[in-house]
Amino acid sequence: MGKTAVIPHLKQSLGDKFEVHDFDERGVPDNADSQWRVDETEYWIEYGRKKDEGGVTVVVCGFSNPDEIAEIQGKSSDVKVQTILLDADAKIIENRLRNRNTDESVKKDLERAVGSVETFIKNNTRFIPILRKICREHQCPVVDTTHMAPEAVADDVAKLIKQSGIGTVLE
Repeated sequence: MGKTAVIPHLKQSLGDKFEVHDFDERGVPDNADSQWRVDETEYWIEYGRKKDEGGVTVVVCGFSNPDEIAEIQGKSSDVKVQTILLDADAKIIENRLRNRNTDESVKKDLERAVGSVETFIKNNTRFIPILRKICREHQCPVVDTTHMAPEAVADDVAKLIKQSGIGTVLE
């Protein structure tokens, strides 16, 4: 399941002291690359820092790499960031990506940003074991979404977020 399915339920589960955002909501440029992702991660960490000063926790849903977050935080950020891995069996992730990207406008936008739907799916499924390893190294909580409805995923994530007391959460 994707961000679009989980975000509304997550907003409802978390309440007023939280802001929930889509990592890509500021737009994805043509041929988005790792530098774009790092730049966006820096933006969201800084945004979270500012909101944390006002007592609001920022939750950003989308692809985040804990190694990149740690590197950014090592430079200057004073806000605590927690990554939560929403995981599933690789075949299920592949099927979800394939089913989610059948609409022509979604396909065109994805092709504009990263090349092709097949390349996007292949790159994502190839990176799954690497991301799992990175998340283990950073002791990220994991929610196995394999057999879960979006509402249940949101409830589990909300519980983890509330227990962590962290200022910014990137999923």
